[in-house]
Amino acid sequence: MNGFVKGILLGAAAGAAADMALHTASGKRTKAGKTMQSVTDAVDSAAAAVKHTMGR
Repeated sequence: MNGFVKGILLGAAAGAAADMALHTASGKRTKAGKTMQSVTDAVDSAAAAVKHTMGR
């Protein structure tokens, strides 16, 4: 379980870094920007679900 949580955190960090890189006005309108936003949202949802499951 500990490795899973570390994986989630690393994925969230990578998603946040990618989101910041594409967080420009033009980046939001591109297909890549929209895809990265979807991925970031999914990772955030997964992290929230794990956090809720662990009772934290």
